[in-house]
Amino acid sequence: MSYGSNEAVEDAQDDYRERCANLIAQHAAQLVAARNMGRPEAIEAATEWLRREGEAVGDVTGVAAIENEFPVPSKTSPRSQVAAIASELLDAARDAADTL
Repeated sequence: MSYGSNEAVEDAQDDYRERCANLIAQHAAQLVAARNMGRPEAIEAATEWLRREGEAVGDVTGVAAIENEFPVPSKTSPRSQVAAIASELLDAARDAADTL
């Protein structure tokens, strides 16, 4: 592989991790805003769900995808509140995305 190819792969990996971090932060923020979990627990739950989603892709039986239930917030919270919490959780979500 040439240098440009390696750089493109690294850029793609960085983009993927950032998308994962945003997804983790968004889902965790919904759980925090609904007061279902604290921030660390919500980050952990969202990360574990995303990890299992990745594993489910390789499961030809489809059972892993069915068993992987995301913890749904008990109530809907205002979008602005969820967005504010998500922005606060983004650094922790980036750290969590690095573990995927």
